[in-house]
Amino acid sequence: MLSLLKKKWCLTEVSQEKASVLAQELDIPVAIAVLLLNRGVDTAGEANLYLKADFSLLHDPFLMTGMEKAVERVTRAIRNKESITVFCDYDVDGVTSAAFLTHFFRDLNCHVHAYLPEREEEGYGLNLEAVQKIREKGADLMITADCGITGVKEVALANELGLDVIITDHHQVGDEGLPSALAVLNPHQAECDYPFRFLSGVGLAFKLAIGVRNGLHSSGIKKEDLPNLKRHLDLIALGTIADVAPLIGENHILTRHGLDVLSTSAKPGLVALKEVAGIVGNVDARAVGFGLGPRLNAAGRLGKADKGLDLLTATDLNVAKLLAQNLEQTNRERKEIQEETFLEADLLIRNELDIKKEKVIVLASENFHQGVIGIAASKIVDKYHRPVVLIALKDGVGKGSGRSIPKFNLFKSFKECSSHLIQFGGHAYAAGLSVDEEKIDAFRDAMRIVGHRVLKDEDLIPEVSIDLILDISQINFELYKNISLLEPFGAENPVPAFQSSSVKIRNLKLIGKEKKHARFLAVQGSGKIEVVAFNFAQILEALDTLNEIFDIVYELHLNSWNGREKLELRLMDISLANADLNL
Repeated sequence: MLSLLKKKWCLTEVSQEKASVLAQELDIPVAIAVLLLNRGVDTAGEANLYLKADFSLLHDPFLMTGMEKAVERVTRAIRNKESITVFCDYDVDGVTSAAFLTHFFRDLNCHVHAYLPEREEEGYGLNLEAVQKIREKGADLMITADCGITGVKEVALANELGLDVIITDHHQVGDEGLPSALAVLNPHQAECDYPFRFLSGVGLAFKLAIGVRNGLHSSGIKKEDLPNLKRHLDLIALGTIADVAPLIGENHILTRHGLDVLSTSAKPGLVALKEVAGIVGNVDARAVGFGLGPRLNAAGRLGKADKGLDLLTATDLNVAKLLAQNLEQTNRERKEIQEETFLEADLLIRNELDIKKEKVIVLASENFHQGVIGIAASKIVDKYHRPVVLIALKDGVGKGSGRSIPKFNLFKSFKECSSHLIQFGGHAYAAGLSVDEEKIDAFRDAMRIVGHRVLKDEDLIPEVSIDLILDISQINFELYKNISLLEPFGAENPVPAFQSSSVKIRNLKLIGKEKKHARFLAVQGSGKIEVVAFNFAQILEALDTLNEIFDIVYELHLNSWNGREKLELRLMDISLANADLNL
């Protein structure tokens, strides 16, 4: 039996004995120990990394393969006043990487430029024309940020031209092997034993900067005369969260402190960006993911990302405000184009596919916009719970973006089907490709074969992962305070989800302009609390709320309004009480 949203509920099972031991060691409630165990944190040392997030727990950057060579070359460039160019990706991770390194080198009075490729004309990653152009403009050293790991030919050209290259990239190494760069910083390369492999592009840039700072200090420069890297953690948090990097390990430390810096940042660009996004006060991961990140991404999706970089490196507030307003308008256009692309893809699915038989969805159209197909693919995944690849066609070539579900590794599937592709890259859940239009049908058939081999029917049923079953009477500010110790929440560290059983619904009210949402009082024994239910109005209206009893799954939130604070639940799913949903 499924929930009213046709989902299965999966309660994470952990050893209560293990939870009790961890709780005693850390002097924390057992419930919080359970949450830690659910996130793979099963030792006191690992838990301290979450709960304390102390900078002392960050790993030595020189543990990373290539760091010594990279630091030596960068410090030499600084001493000799050489021209440095940062080549970055056009998404938020790439743009924040370039912005961070620009601020860092500016602080050191270095001659630094940034190069951002144009999405449609140049595509992702290094390209030969850009390398030629960068060298002709006088660059002595090029540092890639969030890209470059597959740029074998491009780095070879740079070497021929006398342009030294340092690669910083967190993506998977391509089949051609590593580029022949002076240094490659990538924890995923085979010979690298760096303890944490999930740094974002901007996280790697930060590690390089720490290494350079240490190198300069070792050469005799006083610490107080070197850049304060902590004041740029706002950019590290912004890029890491927007890139949906796992918020565990070092990422957890960097983003927790970075969000504090971001909340009070005096950088004109961030002040202006928060203003247009309507973000006031403390900035959390959600504000980054849904407010700041999309606005910065919009420029790169619809054209060149320069405006995003110009904003993050702006020194004048008035200039920054104009740039932020421009990005706001671009983001509105992005939303419209994205919705058109989604509707077109959904129409193709309904008209051309038997969704019950399809385990992987591959669609191509000249009407798809290359810059938004990734977001549209995510929406299709949300609706149909299947891996989705959308391909934008132009001049006989398709540029595709895919999104996936837990049981299907998209990068590995592309690798299996690579004989039909020009190139591909990415991760398990998100990947991109380029393909000749004439080979799309063959690629689609190959992906279908992989899908039917890998995916079972039950894998296509969306799941709701539940951390803990709570009585409503257990919900209080102390619990919320303890849960907050695990922030920031995001990839691999999701907002905790709780279940309460045998709940009565009282005082149901429809809210919102179109009455799509609802509020109600959840009553369980002596406990009661208000629940907000976004997009649940139609489902709740159809229920016999006066006589039926329900099980609910929810997140715990703090509602701050007009100087008052109250706890409320945000409904994730609902079922008739005692239905067998824990499959």
